[in-house]
Amino acid sequence: MLAAALVSLWAHETARADLDVDLMFLAEQPLLFRRSADWLNDISWGDRRIESWEDKDYGAVWSRHVYLNGDSCAESEFSLGRSAWASIAPLDLGTQRVVSDGCRILYDPEGILIQLIRFVSYMFSVYVRLAVN
Repeated sequence: MLAAALVSLWAHETARADLDVDLMFLAEQPLLFRRSADWLNDISWGDRRIESWEDKDYGAVWSRHVYLNGDSCAESEFSLGRSAWASIAPLDLGTQRVVSDGCRILYDPEGILIQLIRFVSYMFSVYVRLAVN
């Protein structure tokens, strides 16, 4: 694993218990995780169990949506892609949207995600300054 981040509202600490949890992982070979669902069994789901899961493609990444049993919304989304997803030259619009919506780094030993977050923040500040003037 090259990097991992919590994304969406959970990254802003504004999430509610009924919102799903979204995680972004960058890996050298993300498709290895797609070929198998065995890694889902390595996750401790507490008192819940996996009801079903489905994969979706989002361009530079793919996501496994995992649905758990229980009364409240119990979905976890695991998005996986190569480090190129975090490239700032050029910055992918989908990547920019994910980071802008909230991105809290969990693991980033090579600084891939911190560089991306800083760049997106810088571009937003430039946009704001241009919009004000």
